[in-house]
Amino acid sequence: MRLFLAAATVLVIANSVMAADDPVTNAYRVCKMIDNTGLFTAPCQVSSRKYTVTATIDLPTADARKACTQIVGVVSSKGFHFLNAEWTVQIKSPTGGDKPVASCRLPK
Repeated sequence: MRLFLAAATVLVIANSVMAADDPVTNAYRVCKMIDNTGLFTAPCQVSSRKYTVTATIDLPTADARKACTQIVGVVSSKGFHFLNAEWTVQIKSPTGGDKPVASCRLPK
């Protein structure tokens, strides 16, 4: 979990690109940040129909919730906005099927 925090911190410092107003573009940017950590077990996915960013990582549920909150914190600090819909980041387990183990709303 500490490795995830360190990777998230590096992403905030290293990536200085300003956020666009387009939520789909921002969702793909979030996925790129998630994938660049190297900690997740499958490529991040965006669903513009379900308004979700889905990441898969093998963590206990409590840690997955913390990771979800940390991702939203990084997204907020980057100034990414998700207007006109309730976008969420979902954390799934590689062995948990389709149901997310954690879900957090992305900032409007």
